Amino acid sequence: MVLRIFLILLTVSTVAFGVTKEEIDRQLQKAWQMYEKGKYVSMEKISKKVVQESKGINYPKGIAEGYYYIGIAYFMRGKIDKALEYANLAVDFSQKHNNYRWKAYSHTLVGEILRYLGKYDKALYHFKISLQLAEDNKNQKMLPAAYANLGNIYFDRKEYDKAIKYYLKGLEIGKKINIRPSYIALNSYNTGIAHFRLKNWDNAVKYLQEAYKIYIQLGDKKSAVSSAYFIAKSYYLAGDYWKAKQVVEKNTPLAKQVLQYRKFKKLLNKINRKLKENEAV
Repeated sequence: MVLRIFLILLTVSTVAFGVTKEEIDRQLQKAWQMYEKGKYVSMEKISKKVVQESKGINYPKGIAEGYYYIGIAYFMRGKIDKALEYANLAVDFSQKHNNYRWKAYSHTLVGEILRYLGKYDKALYHFKISLQLAEDNKNQKMLPAAYANLGNIYFDRKEYDKAIKYYLKGLEIGKKINIRPSYIALNSYNTGIAHFRLKNWDNAVKYLQEAYKIYIQLGDKKSAVSSAYFIAKSYYLAGDYWKAKQVVEKNTPLAKQVLQYRKFKKLLNKINRKLKENEAV
């Protein structure tokens, strides 16, 4: 599952001694760019400087987002204790200010870290707070991710029916408001995999195909290959070996590109054995 993080974009134009709020905003944007490039050490360093300078000029946005970004940077580097420390700092700081986005994002990060630690009940508590904040403030753009986060907890707990319920809520709202295709694809993929776990092969194929089409359009080869693999495996387990074979063969070149050929080859061997067995009957 994937960590979902939304960038807070607010514009402020007040100038203070030495460092301006505009400069801090630019540094926050730079920190986010480091995140997108996978340069988490740089993200951490920039964000710590932002927090220090923001405290000096009493700029709450820089402190709130700075703590949040530091937590993300540590989390992405596997430094979980430090990540949780700064995520909690972000939560505590957000409680002192009337900005529901700061509260929602910080609770989401704490929830994601706790989920990683397998502390599902505590993670669920924080994810539900984020969802409530989005609902209370009628922020529909935040809802798909909020529902997906809840779905992920139930998925991890093997409560797949509940997971599907939340994934579908996120999917419905995401389509309604034309949210980014990548979020639609992710919720579709999650829904398909949950159906796969329940052995609902037809539904698994339905949602995985939806995800596959979007991933192909986006050029996300790795996610497209993963979707294709579970589509083929769903057909295989449902006994539709010819369709399974077609999906595997069609996507084998792509699987080679993302170094996933071995599992495709293994599945194809299983499919071919079943086809030969059927021919022999």
